[in-house]
Amino acid sequence: MPSLMHALLPFLLMAAYQPQGQPGQRPPRTGAPESTDQAAPKPALPVIDKTSQHTVNLPSGPVKYTAWAEQIPLGPDGGPVECNMFDVAYIKDGADANTRPITFAFNGGPGSATIWLHMGGLGPKRAPMNDDGSLPAPPYRAVENLESWLDFTDLVLIDAPATGFSRLTNPSFGPKYFGVRQDINAFTNFVRTWLSKHHRWNSPLFVAGESYGGIRGSGLSQSLFRSGIAINGFISISGTSNFMTLDGMRGNDTTYIGFLPSMAACAWYHHKLNARFKTVEGLVKEVQEWIDKEYAPALQRGDSLSDAEKDRIAGKLSEYLGLSKSYCLGSNLKVTEFQYFRELLRDQRLTIGRYDGRLTGKEEFAVGGGSAGDPSDSATTAPFTTALNDYFDKDLDVNPGIPYLNFGPVGPWEEPDGSYAETASDLRAVLSRNPHFKVLYCCGYYDLACPFNATIYTVNHMGLDKESRARVSFEYYPAGHMMYIEKSSRIKLHDDVKRFVADCLK
Repeated sequence: MPSLMHALLPFLLMAAYQPQGQPGQRPPRTGAPESTDQAAPKPALPVIDKTSQHTVNLPSGPVKYTAWAEQIPLGPDGGPVECNMFDVAYIKDGADANTRPITFAFNGGPGSATIWLHMGGLGPKRAPMNDDGSLPAPPYRAVENLESWLDFTDLVLIDAPATGFSRLTNPSFGPKYFGVRQDINAFTNFVRTWLSKHHRWNSPLFVAGESYGGIRGSGLSQSLFRSGIAINGFISISGTSNFMTLDGMRGNDTTYIGFLPSMAACAWYHHKLNARFKTVEGLVKEVQEWIDKEYAPALQRGDSLSDAEKDRIAGKLSEYLGLSKSYCLGSNLKVTEFQYFRELLRDQRLTIGRYDGRLTGKEEFAVGGGSAGDPSDSATTAPFTTALNDYFDKDLDVNPGIPYLNFGPVGPWEEPDGSYAETASDLRAVLSRNPHFKVLYCCGYYDLACPFNATIYTVNHMGLDKESRARVSFEYYPAGHMMYIEKSSRIKLHDDVKRFVADCLK
């Protein structure tokens, strides 16, 4: 295993789940990468470049648009093409290119394709899901997306190198693209090339990233600005920009601060808390205040707490988490999300979802810490995969002769040596240098992959002055990591982002 595995353990190696490659997942490391010395070039594949005309009937009226499925070549000037980076662009017909916004959107992983945003909430078609976000009955054919962002912006939905239909031309180029900074550089080059190809340099520009797309999007906002491209706004959808708040290690208490309100929200949703908590919003506010006043100081004191103090803290944890006081004491006042997936509904032999704590899965045993898998992953993988492949084939006529990789082989992934991956510093830099740039964080209450309080913690430690901080806003949803799979949240996400885009363009 690579030396970077310490940063990957919470996502991949915990016995609780074995995710299937959705937005919050880190890539598995399954042995050594292909040799970069004797890697033979594969036969050249035809480059995807297809356009088609369509209409989507939105509540605001019909929108005629052109869908452009293409691969953008990346590589050094005058050198060989190293990567053909795939995107589908949706361009409203007849719109003024000087006023019509463009949003460059992507999922994360690293290693995840953009199938989830593409077929979940942004594109003109979406995967069919039950209104509550649970698994519908097959078969799964894409349906018209009434909440498509085409209502207010053109869209460029991008698959990262080695995911989706994006492909390296030779495995030896992997180290140039697989890493925090390499990835940001690739997306920067992609945006520059796309703007030139489509003659859209003077359009209002936005970036939207989900999950690890928060790391990428924060860094990309600054990288584009430094290269002379000022974007109007960044939309972080369940995004993170500092892995310190997600990856636990001894002495790092930020993970417990970050996850606790979301775990409490899940306990409330599953009716494990006292009836005095009337709303999830009220519960979350109370938990956040308790963290600030008592829990965070108690964690900082650690083993120096008296038995009476430990007992008091464990009592409040029990009240907020729906677990016994003895369990909270036995966990040394630190209940991890991976423990919580099984423990909350253990008496019912159910596991709650990592991506969406509202969703549950049946377990064979009522003992042990392992799980049969993430039920929120199980709810979305088949509908999204089937709907996307059928849509590409029948609607966009995209049949390149290679599989669409929901999750691609992007290892080994290079991260900062001896440190957490973080691009909150990049975001702070562009906020401080561009007084017109704004940020919107969209957070699901029941997200146990990238919890909202971890994002708040990160923003609170970005060193922003009051004027810059005023350009950062938050919206919350009664759903999980992929809040758009739940109908009311998908509607609210559309409305919130539409309002944010309009506000940025005032």
